[in-house]
Amino acid sequence: MNRLLQILPRVPPAVCGVGDYAWNLALALEQHEGISSRFLSAGTTWTDPGPAATRFPVHRLARLSAKALLDWVRGHAAEFDAILLHLSPYGFQKRAVPFWLAAAVRLLAQTRGLPSIITYFHELFASGPPTSSTFWLQPLQKRVLRHIARGSSARLTNRQAYADWLDEHPGARATEVIPVFSNLGELANPPALADRPPAMLLFASSNHSGEPVEALIQRAGHWARAFGLDRLHVIGRLANPPPRMERVTLECHGYLAAEQASALLAGSRLGFTAYNPAYLAKSGFFASQAAHGMVVIAQGRATNLPDGLIHGVHLLNESQLDPSALPDAQALQKLASSLHAWYRFHDLRATAARTAAAARLQHSPA
Repeated sequence: MNRLLQILPRVPPAVCGVGDYAWNLALALEQHEGISSRFLSAGTTWTDPGPAATRFPVHRLARLSAKALLDWVRGHAAEFDAILLHLSPYGFQKRAVPFWLAAAVRLLAQTRGLPSIITYFHELFASGPPTSSTFWLQPLQKRVLRHIARGSSARLTNRQAYADWLDEHPGARATEVIPVFSNLGELANPPALADRPPAMLLFASSNHSGEPVEALIQRAGHWARAFGLDRLHVIGRLANPPPRMERVTLECHGYLAAEQASALLAGSRLGFTAYNPAYLAKSGFFASQAAHGMVVIAQGRATNLPDGLIHGVHLLNESQLDPSALPDAQALQKLASSLHAWYRFHDLRATAARTAAAARLQHSPA
């Protein structure tokens, strides 16, 4: 098994975390596992990849229907040995109910002579109050997910909670849980915190708290001052002018190329995130902080963390921090090292190996 078709909503340079994930995975599969990839973009929007497509063949499914996908796979089946479907439901249908994709997976699984399908569940269903459309659409979203899971020969996902939901349904048991890797580079041997500039880093769009990003910048600045840091880097777009900071130099960088973001991550000691701690295993921003050996301060809305993360061992809980008794330099370095060690079990190379193993296990040459 050395040829893989990856089906996804969008490919780079479209702004899409799933697209970046798939593209970086393809690079790692090629480098470490000898597996070549080609891509089929089947999402609700299309961005021409231009020169980026020269690295891997990129195709577009012109019509989003079960028949169109089945016909495309039949017509190209000699070009790959297995299929990896990157499932992010909203990318395939604007209400996250891509019945066409569920029907296509069922037809592909039932058609003899076609490659098997491995599905990586990046997300499951949405939730909301009864006044929201997501509340009423959730049963339909779940039905689509069950059909796709049962039509897949292997099921990967990034959170244990997602695996638990899949395991509740016959024929849909999760094969493996693989938290996401960093899309912004990773360091095998991060520099010690003491060797870095006294800086903190915040991703502007990594926000589940419901607060304006300006409020998050103020909170990050507060902790930067508390830990004796004199600089705060903010990556991402700001809709409004940045707030004034006291005793902390604020640097707003906008969107950056991966190499530039990696340099800032490696040059910062601490990171602040308002991402829901229960979902950190699927956050590429959190993964990038872990991959660069940083200390992360998370919002304090979750006491117990899933996916092997522990407050006080891998990261700091904002609600448990006492500004008058903060961890010293040695304790901070221990936290950074522990988080980096947690990350290494599912870094880019490890994820490529585990994905390749799942694909090879399901591949049955004709």
